Amino acid sequence: MKRMNLGMAQAVALLSTTRRLAFVLCLLASVVGLSACQGRRVGERVRARTYPPSFHYISTQELHSTMARLAAHASRLDQLMRESEQGVAPSQAEVVGLLQAIEREAATLGPGDWPSNHPRVSRNIERFRAEVAAARQAAEQNPPSYYRAGVVTGACSHCHRGA
Repeated sequence: MKRMNLGMAQAVALLSTTRRLAFVLCLLASVVGLSACQGRRVGERVRARTYPPSFHYISTQELHSTMARLAAHASRLDQLMRESEQGVAPSQAEVVGLLQAIEREAATLGPGDWPSNHPRVSRNIERFRAEVAAARQAAEQNPPSYYRAGVVTGACSHCHRGA
């Protein structure tokens, strides 16, 4: 065979089917090997190139841990609201602190106007944040109103009913 200057595509086209398969497997093994050396950073780099800048990627681990913290705060808030129904006045500072903690956690889920890989979060996060902010503002009043704080604990079941 006459030696020619071949481009990569032409060289691959000349390989037999078996050689092409071996080439692809070697290439794949190289990519996997390099990925393993880079750890989690590879996923972050791939997402940076495959998702638009306005897309907020939330890892499953990040979502689960944030939701667990939100659930803990909401559970304590619900407990305080139930105690208030029985005549035990909740601490205004504790209610406001819990609502502030819920606001901080909700903020980590990204701006609501940005799409994310969790459509249910994207659809509902702005409404949830508005409810929490309104509840916090009402709880900060003198005298405080805790009605909206009860609404916040009910907002969880809005998204998670049957979950």
